[in-house]
Amino acid sequence: MKHQVTRELYTYWDSLRGGRTAPERSDIDPAEIHTILGDTFILEYNDDHSQTFRLAGTRLCGSFCRELKGRNFLDLWRKEDLASIKILLAAVADDEAAAVIGFEGKTERNQTLSFETILLPLRHYGQPKSRILGAASPLEMPYWIGIWPLMDLNVTSLRLIWPDERPSFMRNSSPKPEKQTGILPASTISQIAPAPERRIGHLKVIEGGKS
Repeated sequence: MKHQVTRELYTYWDSLRGGRTAPERSDIDPAEIHTILGDTFILEYNDDHSQTFRLAGTRLCGSFCRELKGRNFLDLWRKEDLASIKILLAAVADDEAAAVIGFEGKTERNQTLSFETILLPLRHYGQPKSRILGAASPLEMPYWIGIWPLMDLNVTSLRLIWPDERPSFMRNSSPKPEKQTGILPASTISQIAPAPERRIGHLKVIEGGKS
């Protein structure tokens, strides 16, 4: 995680969940993250094609020069990147992983700006796959931000983070390991060597691990 906002929100979210895979939406206290509130947002996970902004911070809306509340998160991305974004959102919602996305925003004047965003699962009245907490922050602050709206978002990096080193659906099938964070860069997925595999739910599990 490159940005202080990303690290701060992840640390706050991780402290709230305790031994759970995700905290409740009602656990979030805006006063406790007031310094980064302008960069944060909450999505409502409607279905695979619609994740609506329930809340969006003022600095984030300012980067797009428009109010984001009520808009579909998926509408912000290029068509070429939609499949990857949907895969990450499904991992966050279904398997309660955390996701970090690096992207580049472009204005109609071809001005570009690099951002980092994080997506974190929330439960709503105990129900999973309902809310996602996130933040998006630029890596620098050019003079034109907030004057010319970002029009085109181009994904530059994708990562999944398993806070307890394994997906939530595997927690009850094996002893809990010593807690540490498992990070899976998207670029390494295609490099994993073939191994014996089995299916649990909708996911394919490849046997193996640390040597």
